[in-house]
Amino acid sequence: MLCPKCSSDELKVLETRAGKVASTRRRRECLSCNHRFSTIEEVLREDLVVVKRDGRRESFDRTKLAMGLRKSIAKRPIDAEQINGLLSETLRRIENEFDSEVPSRVIAEAIMQRLRKVDGIAWLRYASFYEDFRDLSRFAVEIVNLGGGGKGVKGGN
Repeated sequence: MLCPKCSSDELKVLETRAGKVASTRRRRECLSCNHRFSTIEEVLREDLVVVKRDGRRESFDRTKLAMGLRKSIAKRPIDAEQINGLLSETLRRIENEFDSEVPSRVIAEAIMQRLRKVDGIAWLRYASFYEDFRDLSRFAVEIVNLGGGGKGVKGGN
């Protein structure tokens, strides 16, 4: 672990506590520059393989999933803790349901299901890629659903 400010590896843990979703949160201080920051630790499964739409298989990469999610929430009123919780909750569900291989579609649907409850616009951005809208009419229907009748959708008005 390196200090995000000065890259020193001289760190001290100030506080440790259980996170919200099967994680450990630590408050740290750099002994070189006195910068304080928090880290979240989770157990990662390294044997999980994602089966893509075309049949290819690749190792699961939480960072790749987080980057896609961050693109969808750009400039939206969603804080990092909400996103980390959404990711952790989704991954825990997937790991409980699948032993070693999980279809990419299952991951996308699990993320979309949770994201829709958090922010409708972010959900639409994410869904526009993963739902593979083939024409504008289906996309328009989803926009109308968000604006008028989307149940429990925040940010839809």
